[in-house]
Amino acid sequence: MRQTRAIASLREPRSGEVAPPKVTVVVPARNEAAVLADCLNSIVSQTHGTQHEALLRVLVVDDGSTDGTGEIAREFARRDPRVVPVRVDSPPPGWGGKVHAMHVGVEAAGPPEAGEWLLFLDADTVAAPDLLSRLLATADAIEADLVSTPGGPPAARSATWPLLMPPGLQLIGENASPDGRGRKAFAIGHCILVRRSHYEKVGGWAAFAAIRNEDVAIATAVRDHGGTTRTVDGLDHLRTSGMDPFEQGWASFRKSFVAGTKGSAPVLAAIGLGQIAMSLAAPLSVLVGRGRRPVLTALGLVGCAAQGAAHAGTARIMRANPELAPLAPISGALFGVLLLDGAVRAHQGRDQWKGRRSSF
Repeated sequence: MRQTRAIASLREPRSGEVAPPKVTVVVPARNEAAVLADCLNSIVSQTHGTQHEALLRVLVVDDGSTDGTGEIAREFARRDPRVVPVRVDSPPPGWGGKVHAMHVGVEAAGPPEAGEWLLFLDADTVAAPDLLSRLLATADAIEADLVSTPGGPPAARSATWPLLMPPGLQLIGENASPDGRGRKAFAIGHCILVRRSHYEKVGGWAAFAAIRNEDVAIATAVRDHGGTTRTVDGLDHLRTSGMDPFEQGWASFRKSFVAGTKGSAPVLAAIGLGQIAMSLAAPLSVLVGRGRRPVLTALGLVGCAAQGAAHAGTARIMRANPELAPLAPISGALFGVLLLDGAVRAHQGRDQWKGRRSSF
């Protein structure tokens, strides 16, 4: 709950008194034909780009797609000169696919310009027309050099949101802080806006070529190089379909935690078993102590209340059914099973990232 309070509110767009900066948007896309058009429509409709064409350019990196992703990108480029399609067939040895695609996009944009910002946006997101203006206004108001927001759920959300989202975010929050003051700085790959000067200072994506949780890595590097990073609440202005259906959300979270533990099956197994034990300890204490051990029952009830409060707070931030907080022990234990699944796959070497998502 303390971590959720560190998430910054999204500010109103700035007035026209200050000249708006140039923004380069990079969209890595691998086999995203089903969602790319909606994403690009939302980008080219940004109010930030309406003042002057030169303020906004969009690099769409077709990362070895075998569907119609490339053709969609080229069609948008034919209609809008701000859109530039880039094709890359496979990453070099030692590179992750998504990281390499984003690196290629920045390189294709050309040399840095004074005051330029970079926006990295997943292809399975759709942005409200004022999202970019609001992100820039927020970064300016809180003097941040990198801001990031998760996407909110689509209208037809799956069980990922009420069951996996709260415990997943709580576990991530144990390791990374939304205000950048923890051991690591928290960022979410759905949407990252960073000053290009700070991007260059940390070595760009080349510095994180083999890292699969690259969002947290770049935020932490910006923080460690003297920058300010913040996670912001932009969920009402950005939605993602990347966590749906449920099996896709399960796989996305699993890959995030496999990446975060560097593929260590023992660590994943230990965290998974600990998560299950901690999630079920309180309700089991109530059941065991009922009518015979009042102190144990009272402790169990306090534990259940604490779990429910944490679940509700996280769910509220993520627009994920806070009224289901009484199910916190079940969703927490379910996430422990997800981590055990990650341990099995890491042991078998099966959970290698080959698509667009490397981290939630």
